[in-house]
Amino acid sequence: MEKINLAVENRKETGRKTRKAAGSKIPAVVYGHGFETKNVWVGATSFNRTFDKAGTNTMVQLSIEDAEPVNVLIHDFQAHPITNQIMHIDFFHVRMDETVDTHIPIAITGESDAVKSLGGTLTHIESIAVRALPGDLIHEITVDISVLAGFDDRIVVSDLNIDEKIEILIDGQTSVANVIAPRTQEEVDAADEEVDADVSKVESSADKEGEEAAESEGSEESKDAKDSKEK
Repeated sequence: MEKINLAVENRKETGRKTRKAAGSKIPAVVYGHGFETKNVWVGATSFNRTFDKAGTNTMVQLSIEDAEPVNVLIHDFQAHPITNQIMHIDFFHVRMDETVDTHIPIAITGESDAVKSLGGTLTHIESIAVRALPGDLIHEITVDISVLAGFDDRIVVSDLNIDEKIEILIDGQTSVANVIAPRTQEEVDAADEEVDADVSKVESSADKEGEEAAESEGSEESKDAKDSKEK
């Protein structure tokens, strides 16, 4: 497996000072079992390039200035809700003799006749939960959907060609990929009727609430007028 390297710098700034000092760098933290937590800076361009290769399930060799490189996984990161700019990164230090739980992404390849010729819609899971030693993890699991010739065909977890060193943490009969038949006109019409019925219920409920509110307001006004007369 190709080694993925990422160089980072020690970070002294914390809290509000971090945002002011950031510039084109991203604040990050490195932590793990039996590892002294370190605050570091990561170049934004370098991180994006590394993440494209490693994702969250491939080991990265992290070089913290002059210290010996450490093996980490990109455990988590926070992005700005509007700009999607990465704002903070968590690197998890891994020991090569300890298993880790993670998710390996599914990479779809091939072409399904059920999609191409029959007009079906492909559906598949995005990733699979696994447990393995860091050195045995793979970047992705390739799934060839050319075997999906009809709507009754499906690919399940037990069909995947995965090294036995990687323990799958979900049931072997879990569907990985299958093709859903296109809806008939009757199904489309039924769905439209159901939506119309739901809209009618909402509108009826809103009208009823409006009427009750008006009645309540009228009742309060009558009461106030009566009280005023008595006075």
